[in-house]
Amino acid sequence: MPHSDVFGSSAVDVGGDDIKQEEHVTKKIKITANNGWEHVLARGGIKSRFAKATAAEATEYLKNYRPRAQKQNLEILVSLPLDILFEIFGRLLPLDLLHLARTTKALRAVLVHRSSTTVWKATRSNVPGMPPCADDMSEPAHASLAFDMHCHNCLKPNVRNVDWILRVRYCQKCFKERTEIVDDRFKEAYGSKLHHCLPLSITQNNRKETRCLKSDREALVNELQKLGPEERSALRGKKRDEVFIRKEHADLCTKWTEGAQQNRWKELDQLRSLRYDAIVGKLTELGWGEDIDKLPDRHTARIYKLTYFEDHLLVKQPKPLTDRIWQNIQHKMIEFMGQMRQFRIQQERKRQIRQRQSILATIYSDYQRENNTQQYLMPTAADLFGMPDVHNIVELPAHLTITAEDFQPFREKLPDKIEVWQRCTREDLRSSLVWNYEIDTPPHRDWDWDCSWSWKPRTIDNNYERLAVAVFVCPGWLCEDIPEPNDSPRYMYYPEYLHHRCNRIRRRMWDELDPPNTFAMGQGYPGSTVQQEWSCIDLDFDKKASRTVRNILDACGLDWRQVTAPELDDLDPRLVCLKCSYGNCCDGERFMVVRSWRESVKHCAKKHWSDPSVRWQKISDEETRTLRQAQEEAAASTTVPLRKIWRCTHCHDKPEEPEKMTVQEMTNHLEDRHSIDLIDQVVGKDFVQALDVPPEAIPSAKLKPKAVDPPPFRSNVPKGLESSYWGIFP
Repeated sequence: MPHSDVFGSSAVDVGGDDIKQEEHVTKKIKITANNGWEHVLARGGIKSRFAKATAAEATEYLKNYRPRAQKQNLEILVSLPLDILFEIFGRLLPLDLLHLARTTKALRAVLVHRSSTTVWKATRSNVPGMPPCADDMSEPAHASLAFDMHCHNCLKPNVRNVDWILRVRYCQKCFKERTEIVDDRFKEAYGSKLHHCLPLSITQNNRKETRCLKSDREALVNELQKLGPEERSALRGKKRDEVFIRKEHADLCTKWTEGAQQNRWKELDQLRSLRYDAIVGKLTELGWGEDIDKLPDRHTARIYKLTYFEDHLLVKQPKPLTDRIWQNIQHKMIEFMGQMRQFRIQQERKRQIRQRQSILATIYSDYQRENNTQQYLMPTAADLFGMPDVHNIVELPAHLTITAEDFQPFREKLPDKIEVWQRCTREDLRSSLVWNYEIDTPPHRDWDWDCSWSWKPRTIDNNYERLAVAVFVCPGWLCEDIPEPNDSPRYMYYPEYLHHRCNRIRRRMWDELDPPNTFAMGQGYPGSTVQQEWSCIDLDFDKKASRTVRNILDACGLDWRQVTAPELDDLDPRLVCLKCSYGNCCDGERFMVVRSWRESVKHCAKKHWSDPSVRWQKISDEETRTLRQAQEEAAASTTVPLRKIWRCTHCHDKPEEPEKMTVQEMTNHLEDRHSIDLIDQVVGKDFVQALDVPPEAIPSAKLKPKAVDPPPFRSNVPKGLESSYWGIFP
């Protein structure tokens, strides 16, 4: 057909010199479903202010245009012969046949009829290993129970729990509503034999309840009520046999369901594995092979709140990876790998810094062992990490290799650095622990010959932190789990509180993944323990215990402003609590409990709530020597359990430093960890006694102490000023 006939436009013929124009003829066009779009697009398309089709677009559309297929229905399917229908339906699966039976009434009438039983059996044979249908069930009901994914009561979707013994698929709510518990109440209400005639299901929850369907129970009770005694007995026997057969069939179906579930999981895992391998191959082609080999494991990803590669939403899908899918997810996977590369670089930098810090820690540990500085208060390795000289070396670029020679200039300055740190720490101790807790004495007055008082400032003594009245307790998390014998408070004196382990370690917070300038502690410490810069800020000064020590020193005739804890241990006075004796002093006639000064402080705290009014009496020196000698002889003949009081000098201030050990544990540690034989192990060189361990507790004794004269009161404070002077330290 010429274009002029199609579009109804005039045609112009140009031939030679003559131009002839035909008359304008308009013809009607017959538009059908097959040629309608051709005419619309040929005339310029649909005119709209939003979309305008050009001639090129119209031509391209006509090339790819295909007429839309007419919708077909299933009405003609029913008119086919039954043998052809059954041959077609027999090649389907039971779930497909169920869906087909729910499309139209005509198909439902055909499929649910008894004559179509062979079709259902044929579809069931298409499922591998599926057990046959029970004799008391129809094939459609059996298929619905096995393959439908909705609740049979409320039609709730995605219900996967099938109870084959009860032959129901219920959601959790409907299962509780339509079943009842078979317990003692049930047996009292319906007899002790009824539950043997009912199919019973044991729930898999924590209670392990036995349940039955209410409908089964009601039907059986109604049926039994209509029968006589003999008929009831026969019916019970019949029902018991039916229940036994149902259990056997339920076991077969349960095994098949579990097997099918396992096979499905394996199939999905296989698809995920193939997709994982395909994505890894694609990323390797793009140059991400090294990053894939160094991806974080599942544990690391969980700690750092990252997405594990196999758990990525685009990787774990059980779908084959096609070229089209890869084009859609390529940019997202490349973005994810970029994030993983950045994380890997950060972790490698942190490991490099920790490795460099461990070199310095080894140098510092060797320095302490060579100079035998374990008996002094020394900075921790974390204190050195924060020094500028160390920080500048550790933070050098990653391409540089750092060895022990690079720390040699700092090693030469180490004695001066330690001296400065000790001086600053000593000043902080006296300002925060001595002055703030009012351990120091106030300014005192000297008498002038012109009968006038002159105030003179008292110089700060270097030994004030060693005073016996400096009593501390640790409320830290690590000390809470260590019980004290007889529930006594754990008091610390000098030098225990300075070398207390909580001053140099701390617990790593749950969200603190890689704390800088520190390292994890080793055996004997909790897993989240790391070393920190030395600090005794967590220790609490116990004023009540300090007051008790003052009272004990007063009873011994000693000045609390001068006596240190080691000196008091050397004196080892033995005391009697006058409150326990109801104010009666020693007279050599009545039995009294005699304790050491450390045990007396614990006794006052436990029995008298650290009452400052408790007074003490010191027994005679002769009786003290006799008692001490008797206790030493008794201790020599008694087997005492080994105490964990030794520290390894080779592991001190190094990563994975272990906790205190017994002698046997230390011997094994030096042999296994440092390859030092038993004959070569030297006390003071390879291992030393920890300074944070208190002296061994001295047991109390009951005896009749003799009367002694009270100690003379000695005071350097003028008369009339005692109240204001002593009020400084309550």
